[in-house]
Amino acid sequence: MRGDRPVRAALVAGGKATRMGALAAAVPKPMLPFGGRPLLAHHVDLLAQCGVREATILAGHGAEGIANRLGEVTRSEVRVELAVEARPRGSGGCLREIPGAGETLLVLFGDILLDMDLAELLRFHRVRGGLATAVVHPNDHPHDSDLAELDPQGRILALHRKPHPPDLCVRNLVTAGVFVLEPELVAQIPEDRPCDLVHDLLVPAVERGVPLFGYRTTEYLKDIGTPERFRAVTEDWERGLVAAAHRSRRRPAAFLDRDGTLNRHRGLITRPEEIELLPGAARAVRRLNRAGALAVVITNQPVLARGLCDEEGLARIHARLEMALGAEGAYLDALYHCPHHPDGGYPGEVPHLKRTCSCRKPETGMIEAAARDLPVDLRRSALFGDTWRDAEAARRAGLPAYWIGGEASPGVSAAGSLEEAVEDWLGRPSAAAISS
Repeated sequence: MRGDRPVRAALVAGGKATRMGALAAAVPKPMLPFGGRPLLAHHVDLLAQCGVREATILAGHGAEGIANRLGEVTRSEVRVELAVEARPRGSGGCLREIPGAGETLLVLFGDILLDMDLAELLRFHRVRGGLATAVVHPNDHPHDSDLAELDPQGRILALHRKPHPPDLCVRNLVTAGVFVLEPELVAQIPEDRPCDLVHDLLVPAVERGVPLFGYRTTEYLKDIGTPERFRAVTEDWERGLVAAAHRSRRRPAAFLDRDGTLNRHRGLITRPEEIELLPGAARAVRRLNRAGALAVVITNQPVLARGLCDEEGLARIHARLEMALGAEGAYLDALYHCPHHPDGGYPGEVPHLKRTCSCRKPETGMIEAAARDLPVDLRRSALFGDTWRDAEAARRAGLPAYWIGGEASPGVSAAGSLEEAVEDWLGRPSAAAISS
């Protein structure tokens, strides 16, 4: 945020819920219950926790249903007002209904169930200093979601609108319905026509070179836009999965090798087309997702040191892997790779990457990096791989290991497939607390 600008929340709640059918016929979608309280009430709870004291609910379709139950949404710490648009203006255009100017806007879409540390989001936005920050995360349906491409510092390089062309090859990072906007950008919203926040405001801004950033999180954010998704999110709420994913709570992680564990081993993979998921691999990752465990890939990639592939090419390979998993309803929470190789003498090698390092398995540097970056509970985590390097990395990190296609030994369990190994691990009391 720039200077000491106050923060006001905008709760976008004017959608028609056309995909919800009879489920939202009597109750507006943002007022559907979770834990006996309207969805918007949980949004206001999060605002109170991060210190935001002013909020405007931007309503259109179903506004009367929200107005009649406004008392169930309000909290003493947050002053909540209702603004009803006279005509549909879209998820961006409705922001023009907010009175006043000069405030940083924290925008939450009213059909998203989330439990996240909004104070940390605001801190990230302030440090980056951009005109907007979009919360992004991997999800289980990237094919029908807006996807963001980020640089290593989190700046948004491109936003890809759905539907996507079949040959699109980008990482599974989806805009999640939570944004921070500065007034300089809000002022660009047209007053004379509807405006979609992502498609009509943020996409052109990125294309003009406006500094916008993506805040990546492993916390729970899912839309309830269809009856199937509403039922799935309700189940997650009842199982405690929503609260368990908050960044303040440590979670078990499944550290996954890549080649021979997730995808078919083809030697040194240098092109996206060479990625082929092993049978059952996506089901195994989806099982981890549904159990509340973090799915984290840690992979040695000497193709970089040998000059067979550059970082951009490796990113395309990993994009292919993530989109293949996403096509089967699975996602990775993070992916770490080691670019080094200790031996020299290869034609075209990259000299500064030819060295002994602390990240190449069986060293534990990638595990340690994940433990710094993510809310990992190492005491309840495990490593899954198909070589001795994976098993030895697990031993050095103090983790139980599963050797896919290998033999059991002290601290190492043998399994015929990743799916078999994941089921065994989740069945153990020391693994994921939420695994039913």
